[in-house]
Amino acid sequence: MPFADPKKYAQLSVVMHEEYEQAVRKMREDISRGRTYEQACANLTEAGPEIKKFIREDFLKIIIAEEHFGAGIEIADIALFLDLPYEKVEAAKLNLLDDMKLEAEYHLNRRPGKIN
Repeated sequence: MPFADPKKYAQLSVVMHEEYEQAVRKMREDISRGRTYEQACANLTEAGPEIKKFIREDFLKIIIAEEHFGAGIEIADIALFLDLPYEKVEAAKLNLLDDMKLEAEYHLNRRPGKIN
């Protein structure tokens, strides 16, 4: 699976991918039980330090993709629900949009017979 920015997102090894998936499941459970984003991140005790920052940032983008773009919930409401500053959630949204743009450009440039 290609990533938008290979320098920013290295390919995950099989072990790291499983660690990532387990961490995201755990964070989803924590959030569904009423914990804040920071409390859910603090419970990432089993994740290695090299992947913990990536999981924190990526999970916030997942929530934004699902809840804002998927369900139409306002960024301010997501910030309140997660107990995060609005600016942090808005910045994550902009980073997500930038990632999506880079990913789309990557795929467009790989198409045979592309227009340009």
